[in-house]
Amino acid sequence: MRVGDFSVEVIGAGGGATHELDSGHVTARPGQVYVLRLRNHGPLRCVAEVSIDGNTVTGNGLVINALSSVDLERPIHATERGRFTVIAEGDERVFGPDGGRDNAALGLIEARFRRELPNAFSRALLDEPSIPRPIITMPSPPGPYSPEPGPTPPRRPLAPPDWTPLTSQTDSAPFIGASPRMSRPGMKPFTSLLARMVPGVTRESPVVPERLPDTMGDATAAGVVEGAAGTGLTGRSDQEFVPVSVGALEAEATVIRLRLVIGSEEALTTARPLPKTNDVPARPAPRP
Repeated sequence: MRVGDFSVEVIGAGGGATHELDSGHVTARPGQVYVLRLRNHGPLRCVAEVSIDGNTVTGNGLVINALSSVDLERPIHATERGRFTVIAEGDERVFGPDGGRDNAALGLIEARFRRELPNAFSRALLDEPSIPRPIITMPSPPGPYSPEPGPTPPRRPLAPPDWTPLTSQTDSAPFIGASPRMSRPGMKPFTSLLARMVPGVTRESPVVPERLPDTMGDATAAGVVEGAAGTGLTGRSDQEFVPVSVGALEAEATVIRLRLVIGSEEALTTARPLPKTNDVPARPAPRP
């Protein structure tokens, strides 16, 4: 799904299939390992904050360069190496005694993108006068009068058009995020990740949308979705991350939401159109 300068895709790993429906649901089969492809289509760096099942998986944020993409395959946490894996609702080993039935955000993938604002250093470079060049003129014809050269017109400053600085942070207080380091089966509960997070890198509260429907009302997806799904961690990922400093970020985030569900074989073999809305995909009804 793409919104503005940003997009999020759920990509099946190891040849596994996933399909995004026009309702924003992503169908997959239980046990499918996947990666999140986060893409920045814009001309400025950005910081992405991602949550899965209501749990933050990107710490302080994932830095994505301009016109670039990142395939996120595990949580950004020093002690957690498991890869994102689709788990059907009802698995008590992963989701606890309720099997995920009471989690309104089960299967929800939410990504919040914020652009990096031009800092004082970059603005100073834009306003800096250009290097002087010699003036080359043709010889003036002989005559009693030669006009003096006129004044040089003022130079227009170079700046992004219609840019309104938004100050969520100051230029002197850089945002510290993470960036992937270019360099890869027992099942572990994904929901226990927050208890092992390093202090200071988690959000104050779980990322859960304000309102989520209890059942699926989308007629297009109703015939191809077998049930709800969440994310667990299996296997091992060798993906590494390094700290990255960025400047002030815009205050308002661009939000993209997808919902993982268990899809039928038909859903995984039939081509579907791209989604046309950014509404929160509805949650399938909990299993009895």
